Amino acid sequence: MSSDPAAPGPEASREELLAAGEALRRRVAELEQEKRDLEVMLETAAEHADHVSEALETERNDLATMLEMTTEHADTVEDELHERAAAALLKSAQELRMIVEATPAPVIIVRLADGEIVYVNAMMGALFRTDASDMIGRNAVDLYYDAAERESVIRTLREERSVDRQEVRFKRYDGTLIWVEISLRILDFNDEPSVLSALHDITARKEDEQRLQQQVEALRLELEETSSHAELARSTGTTRFENLDAAVVRRGSTDLVAVHSFRGGNGKSSIAANVAVLLAAAGQRVGLLDADLQSPGVHLLLGQSGKDLGHTLDDFLLGNCRIDELAIDVTGKLGQHVDGKLFLIPASVNPGTMAQILSQGYDAQRLTQSLYELGELLGLDTLLIDTHPGLNEEALLIMRAVQTLVVVLRPDKQDFEGTGVTVQVARQLEVPRILLVANQIAQTSQLHAVRSRMQKTFNCEVAAVIPHSTELMSFEEEGAFVLRHPDHPVTMALQLVAQATKGATVRGQAPRDAAQQ
Repeated sequence: MSSDPAAPGPEASREELLAAGEALRRRVAELEQEKRDLEVMLETAAEHADHVSEALETERNDLATMLEMTTEHADTVEDELHERAAAALLKSAQELRMIVEATPAPVIIVRLADGEIVYVNAMMGALFRTDASDMIGRNAVDLYYDAAERESVIRTLREERSVDRQEVRFKRYDGTLIWVEISLRILDFNDEPSVLSALHDITARKEDEQRLQQQVEALRLELEETSSHAELARSTGTTRFENLDAAVVRRGSTDLVAVHSFRGGNGKSSIAANVAVLLAAAGQRVGLLDADLQSPGVHLLLGQSGKDLGHTLDDFLLGNCRIDELAIDVTGKLGQHVDGKLFLIPASVNPGTMAQILSQGYDAQRLTQSLYELGELLGLDTLLIDTHPGLNEEALLIMRAVQTLVVVLRPDKQDFEGTGVTVQVARQLEVPRILLVANQIAQTSQLHAVRSRMQKTFNCEVAAVIPHSTELMSFEEEGAFVLRHPDHPVTMALQLVAQATKGATVRGQAPRDAAQQ
């Protein structure tokens, strides 16, 4: 301990010594008090440390308990989510089965990895004439008539992820052939990549097509066996076919186009009139000659009444008028301005004149000569000739004279057979160009099929396939249908006919349905 600067020296008095002793006692008391305070603080600190340690231990235990509870809860939540997912998957599978079972089409699900059938609906079993459950577990390749067809379908499915309405051959388990249209999609079924296929039975259609093809081949053989001699033309008409030899064939600057049909009621005259209008609208000078002397009617389609016709083709053939008195300029009757000209050469609707021409006949040379003279007289680019249906004298004479023959038909058995004979006759008469036009097709989905059938049957150029139109059938407006309805499907098809007869672009544009035709 350091010396106290207040301690008395040797010479200090008694009072000073007593005071120093008293100060020393106070100092000792202070130190003892400090010692006691330090002991208390030390004891308190130790107690607090114990308390903190206990608190930390408790907190650690609480955290461990919470972690354990959280882990258990997470496991519970995971199990619950898994159960929910499994339930949703089961519900989805059940709903898929319900939908598929209610679908009025055969449906099959096949595992993609190995081709095993994992599901079929009742319609699929009915198609294969077996119980649907008996098909489960079998391999899908056994359903195909040719295993290579399945390989092709699956390859397309893998590349494009879908297949739509592909025609394939299936076979029942008894070996019976079935034609189907099949559409496929990839999906997960029972947690495995699978193929969902929907089928449409087209066996009956394919059998009909085969029968039709056999009929077509039979007709082709029959036509090929027909004599190639010109006597064929003479044997199919009605009167005086020696006129064919009298008719002189020569070519002028006017394109002569005959519009013909084997039977009436095919819309031949309407096609001829509207094609003439389209050609005039394209800037041509066009003539339309009504050579249907037995049942004329083209004039009505161009806004002319029978009483206003003046001189007719019948009058000229009977020698009662000059050829320059026949043509009627009907351009102003078309209802719209056109860049070209349209002339009508009508046939008589007078009963007396019609009876006279039928009873006494006419000079064949005069008929064919009139075609060339009219073309030169009127400066025509094209002369369209509406013939009488069938293989009569007028039709054969005109066929021999024209450069192009347009044959109009409907796609039924009678028209196909009659058109076959007409085409064969035209070839024997050496008509340079024969065009086919199918008219009044009820189903627009069949346009392409009708075109293909005609080309295979007759081996001729098909100018157009025209859909049925109630608007055209009931057309009573002034002017021409094709000008009043330029965007109508029938007008588009008739544009193809006009182009085919001349090779020109009608109305300055290609027809919008050319690709569909």
